[in-house]
Amino acid sequence: MPIQFTTACFTELLLGITSGISQCSVFCAPFISTHIMGSKEGAVEGLKSFVVFSAGRIFMCAMLGLGAGYMGAAFTGMGGNFNYGSIIYSAMLILIGLLMLMRPVCLCKKSEDKNRWSAFLSRGFVFNPTTHLFVMGSALAVIPCPPMGAMLLYSLKMSSIISGGIIMALFGIGTTVSPLIIICVLAGWFSGKLKTEAPQHRMMFQRISGLILILLGAFSAISYM
Repeated sequence: MPIQFTTACFTELLLGITSGISQCSVFCAPFISTHIMGSKEGAVEGLKSFVVFSAGRIFMCAMLGLGAGYMGAAFTGMGGNFNYGSIIYSAMLILIGLLMLMRPVCLCKKSEDKNRWSAFLSRGFVFNPTTHLFVMGSALAVIPCPPMGAMLLYSLKMSSIISGGIIMALFGIGTTVSPLIIICVLAGWFSGKLKTEAPQHRMMFQRISGLILILLGAFSAISYM
């Protein structure tokens, strides 16, 4: 059994790397690069954004693995419900885009309102790039690609719930080996450079990024209908 589990872990990791190098990068690049260019400044911030986004994806992969291990064959009957994941992800992109338009990050560093209740509401609806990146990565994992779907089915055969969670987490870790790292770093660098050279257009640039996210979310929703 230990040999089988080791083989499964290696297979998940390798398949995750393969997916990360190919289709995951192509699918994720437009969404995360647009988000970074509208909310981050600098190559380091771009790299941090990739880490947060990947952490969200790994977390949800592990949760799906635990669900498959816990529910067993019943989990496969829920496959049709994953179609709703695409709609939820699209709605989340539109919401984040709207927040970028209505609550720009550079205006919400700190509320100057002396009224505590008003200040709480202001902070509660602030555009929080880091949180949204984590949520974006988590939501993306709810849209299983063919390799991930195959590994979810494989995790049903695991002897324990924890084993299913581990091998799916390894799949998520494997997807981090991706050209998306370079794309995120370049997006952060480009954003920082542009905002340094033309700070007067900083707000406009962020709102344009928000609008692009809304359009991407709408296009994604339409494509899955």
